[in-house]
Amino acid sequence: MKCLILAAGDGGRIADKGDSKPLLRLAGMPLIERTIATAHQAGITDFYVVTGHNAERVEALLSDVGRRRGLTITPIRNEDWDTGNGTSVLKARGHIDECFVLLMGDHVFDEAILSKLISETLQDGEIVLAADFGVENNHLVDMSDVTRVLADDHRLVDIGKGLEGYNAYDTGIFLCSPAIFAAVEESLEHGDDSLSGAVRRLADRRKAKVVDIQGHYWIDIDTANDLKNASTLLKGSLTKPNDGFISRTINRRISTAIVTPLLLKVSGQITANQVSLLSFAVSLIASLSFFLRYPVIGGLFIQLASILDGSDGEIARLRKTQSPFGGFFDAVLDRYSDSFILFGMFYYSLTASANLALFGEYWIPLVLVTSMLAIFGNVMVSYTSAKSVADFGYRYEGRWTAAGRGRDLRLLLLFVGGITAWIHPISVFMAISVVAILTNAIVLRRISISWSYQQRPHPLMDTKLKAVIFDFDGTIADTMPFLSDLATNLITANYGIPKEEAYRRYRETTGMDFGAQMERIFPGHPKNREVVAEFEARKLDRILDHPVFGEVIPTLELFRDRNVARFICSSTKDTIVAEYVMKTNIDALVDGCLGFRPGFSKGQQIEFLLRQHHLNPDEVLFVSDSLIDYEFVQDKGVRFIGICRIFEEQEFQQRGLFSVQDLTALTRLWDRSGSLIQFVAKA
Repeated sequence: MKCLILAAGDGGRIADKGDSKPLLRLAGMPLIERTIATAHQAGITDFYVVTGHNAERVEALLSDVGRRRGLTITPIRNEDWDTGNGTSVLKARGHIDECFVLLMGDHVFDEAILSKLISETLQDGEIVLAADFGVENNHLVDMSDVTRVLADDHRLVDIGKGLEGYNAYDTGIFLCSPAIFAAVEESLEHGDDSLSGAVRRLADRRKAKVVDIQGHYWIDIDTANDLKNASTLLKGSLTKPNDGFISRTINRRISTAIVTPLLLKVSGQITANQVSLLSFAVSLIASLSFFLRYPVIGGLFIQLASILDGSDGEIARLRKTQSPFGGFFDAVLDRYSDSFILFGMFYYSLTASANLALFGEYWIPLVLVTSMLAIFGNVMVSYTSAKSVADFGYRYEGRWTAAGRGRDLRLLLLFVGGITAWIHPISVFMAISVVAILTNAIVLRRISISWSYQQRPHPLMDTKLKAVIFDFDGTIADTMPFLSDLATNLITANYGIPKEEAYRRYRETTGMDFGAQMERIFPGHPKNREVVAEFEARKLDRILDHPVFGEVIPTLELFRDRNVARFICSSTKDTIVAEYVMKTNIDALVDGCLGFRPGFSKGQQIEFLLRQHHLNPDEVLFVSDSLIDYEFVQDKGVRFIGICRIFEEQEFQQRGLFSVQDLTALTRLWDRSGSLIQFVAKA
């Protein structure tokens, strides 16, 4: 997909920060490069950038960005750059003749917004705007300048900066068909040279849609204060989900506030791999300090290395340069760093006369064995994490055994051991001992976990798979975000409960038809019939616009090639399911698709498939993203595996159910004969 970026303006309100807004640096990167890099993370590689003010400098940067990042970037000059942004859009008319993404060069946003937008389906002549419906929660917008949006469900009704009645903000992120060019031209003929004018004309023809992106960050950079707020937003996005307690509470606060900004200020071109090398060098200095009998200095350098270990990832995320090699390189250096540090601390402990006086002749073998256990245990923690993925296809979970965590705590223990050596040298040995116990305990626990799951009969073990029944919404069709938003809004509006509670109740009952959901959530409520009718009408109007998940077709093809029958069943009406299957061209890849009709729920659909196709229940697998779907199969002898989309792995585990992350992971469970060869483990 192509991407058009508008970067022609002069940024008058932020001129004191630089004479060209696209070239202003935010977290070590020019704004225009950040926009391009963010779009690239969403899978876009072909860019068209409209330049105007300071065009030569901007285009020189674009040439450099394209070379460094391996992207195709075509500059388009707008000599009338001081007019409305609609003229800049029109300049691309001769370059783009297909659906494309339209972005503003001075907006900073979460790449998840773009990923969500790209998944939308455009009909002829339509555009889709990423709109922020969190108007009550977004306090970073400039109310005097923000473009406001009025939308009815997924249809854009009106847009403009002076709009009185509105329920969303314009993020400046669009998915457009070429019809936008004709709309801009028409708007110009009527004296409106803004992009919003063209969008209004499409909205009048019911050709403008919206997708709700509330909860994801975005900001329009117009003032120095916006630049400051954007920096704060980016810092807030740097924490990783698998950060340990020490990283979250200590290291990240120091790295994001001091170390990473300092590194970017010292060298605007510094890379994450260079910071990884710097962290490794600091670890060597720490090790050397212990050899030279400066344990306090060694301890301080250990903690600095731990903080720098977070900065390399932060710089990669800020500069949008994450790569598999970067993660691999960082992990390898971490293992060397820890080993050198522990070896230096071992030497210090071994040669400290005060320690020898305490333990006498037992001291040398004691410190030698303990240090070896610490070094080997530290390496084995990393090794078992990688080996579980390679051999079993899963990552260890759990508070203490989770993969990717723990190094921050171990380095803190070594740091404390070093700086308290001024009290007594034994503190260094005590720190080594705790690390030895901790790491080897984790390894032993992981061995126990893997052994128990190897021995435990898996619900799919020794199964000769003959058929797979796929749930429709959320497993085959990427419709759950749309359905969840629709249901949540209707429940909130009609039953007077907060959105968070409405979503929780809807989520807990997904898998049932909506009428049954409402009766379970609000038994006998007089509004149920009306709400269900409105839900079904809006669902019918839009559900066909949503694509199948990217791994669906390869998964269906793989099971077809292995002579495994494929079926779809659903709580969505059967006519909708049939039409969707035809529209998305997966009808040839399934042996049958069933949907809801009165008296024909999912449980009855499953029973029908078993009878119609003479299937033995224990040779059939039901795959769904919903916990409640298990209720439909638990008494039928059909096997069940969950897909982690709206429910997390831990939630399936609490019900004693196995789950995988997606359909691609599901296909890895069987060899070509159709027998299970791996299992999904839960820590």
